[in-house]
Amino acid sequence: MELENTNMGHIGLNGFANGGTLNSILNGPSGQFFVPPSIFNSTNFVHSPQYQEWNLELQQGFGQKMMLSLNYVGNHGIWEPVQNSGLNGFCDTTCLGQLGSTSTQFAGLPATAADPRFGTVTEVSNAGVSNYNGLTISFQRKFSQVQLQANYTWSHALDEISNGGFLPFNFNTNESTANPQDPFNLRTFNYGNSDYDVRHYFSLNYVWTTPKLSGWKGTLASWTVAGTIYARSGLPFTVVDSNAAGVLNGFNIGTTNGTNIFANSSATGAITCDSNAVNVPCLTGTEFTPATTGFGQQRRNQVYGPKYFNTDLSVQKNFNIPRWESAKLGVGFQFFNLFNHANFDQPVADVADPNFGSIINTVGTPTSITGSFLGGDSSPRQIQVKASLTF
Repeated sequence: MELENTNMGHIGLNGFANGGTLNSILNGPSGQFFVPPSIFNSTNFVHSPQYQEWNLELQQGFGQKMMLSLNYVGNHGIWEPVQNSGLNGFCDTTCLGQLGSTSTQFAGLPATAADPRFGTVTEVSNAGVSNYNGLTISFQRKFSQVQLQANYTWSHALDEISNGGFLPFNFNTNESTANPQDPFNLRTFNYGNSDYDVRHYFSLNYVWTTPKLSGWKGTLASWTVAGTIYARSGLPFTVVDSNAAGVLNGFNIGTTNGTNIFANSSATGAITCDSNAVNVPCLTGTEFTPATTGFGQQRRNQVYGPKYFNTDLSVQKNFNIPRWESAKLGVGFQFFNLFNHANFDQPVADVADPNFGSIINTVGTPTSITGSFLGGDSSPRQIQVKASLTF
């Protein structure tokens, strides 16, 4: 168990160690400076996460140059880590007033702290589970100068908290839900689509090598053209109310790792926001409203953002180096995001934000000159001159 290391915490520790009570400390000479300390603790028994995995694959060849495969993959995870920072949370009349609520109770929270001697109580436990099912169809074809492979995957991933809440998957416009919504019932609101639930994914890669020619036609020989195409459906997110989260944070509901309170939802069926949300909000105040009387009536990650598309291309010619057996000099170009296609981030999912429902950011490509997550703008088309020496 770890107590918050502050002067206020020391006042409480010394007071309790000397036989004091909460009331005696509050009414004592140092009471005006005392703030109940926060606690970070783990359950008595800590397990390593375990996963059961299974798959079945069927392959069928058509001649010597063509193959089709079907591959089903499934897994089930147990004992996954969960950080719960609301076990001492409450919402009294002061809390309800700050929320602007006319209700007499915040559904899901008691009116007083379970233990007023402490502030936020955070517990790490192995309460999480996850499930995944996916089917991949792959096709390969080889010609004399061309090789290509196409893949399509349908999948569905579910869990309560992705990445154990320690490393948010989303951190641009929206941030991953890192804590249980209801601190006393993890699965009521949290069990839903994983942060990285991609229902549809397609990729195609190809390599074309021009044949060897003699004479002046040799300038057209030994070229290698290769590329990859990626396309997938959008990633899920949850509509939240940061104003409610800010209020409840003052009543022992921790907001570690960007935890927010889910907004109330009156929407029916799945909602998908496409790139049109750059101009017209795809979420409205009639579908989602502030959470003033209880945790918002929606499951985690039920709204999907824009789809993604990208293609890269590489063109290279190889030259033989005289008097150097088997050595080749390659010169060419690499095109990242060949069509200069804009890919958009999820819309603002906070009902307390004036940009609610609108897309305000683009996302970079995972393949670029600058690489992923390096701070460079990898969204527009980039061209790189490349030279290589093989021997």
